[in-house]
Amino acid sequence: MKKFSLIIFILALILASCSTNEEEKKLTNDELLSKLQKRVKKTESLTLQSDNETITTYDKFTTKFTQSTNSEYDAINKSALKIEAESNHTKYNVKSVIFNLDNGDVTTYPKAKYLNYRARNADVDYFSSVQSQIVNLTHLMQDVVKPTINDVKQEEQSISYKGKSKALLALYQYGFHQSSMNQIEMFNDITDLTVESGSYNISYNAQFEPTSLNFKLKVKGKIKNKPVQMIMNQTTDYSKFNRTNVQMYKEE
Repeated sequence: MKKFSLIIFILALILASCSTNEEEKKLTNDELLSKLQKRVKKTESLTLQSDNETITTYDKFTTKFTQSTNSEYDAINKSALKIEAESNHTKYNVKSVIFNLDNGDVTTYPKAKYLNYRARNADVDYFSSVQSQIVNLTHLMQDVVKPTINDVKQEEQSISYKGKSKALLALYQYGFHQSSMNQIEMFNDITDLTVESGSYNISYNAQFEPTSLNFKLKVKGKIKNKPVQMIMNQTTDYSKFNRTNVQMYKEE
């Protein structure tokens, strides 16, 4: 009888220990956000691949813009960006491009012919800005996840949100840098942007490194007082945190 009681006691201790461990592992939304923020702040290099589809309705025309983006980024002196862009409307012509920056040396495909150094520097500034925007995960955590954290749902190594928070406009801007729509001047001048609906899902690994971001947004605004609506879908994969050895892209 004593042996039986001892076995029961030991089992109870084991179960209590497992329960305690589970409680320790379960983080609040704020605690999880803090761990994600701390991890992405330490990002020095990153590999990214995204696919963006934006359906835009403006001035009686509905246009589908698509873009596949591949990026390898080193915060010190190297970056490689490959953009494959399409539009199904001849009125909005978009181009695919490869832009490599290696210790200040620029190579592009198709090869660019600059009128002067100012034109070259404008390209460098533009593509460098795009590159830095799309790998800026600190911005995502601070301006998108943090304002919506109270309504975020935790699942196994992922968080998700669905709603109309104004913070989703920051997510729209993040997607805009990976949408071929951004090549069209008028779509860079949209005013009065508001979110009609939106959702996002972020997956992360055991080291709290984001591994994917998927989102869908329905946003409206105005261009010269005419209404414009965008439905944006994007899938994004992140990999090789601080292990990216930048390889320059070549024309296929």
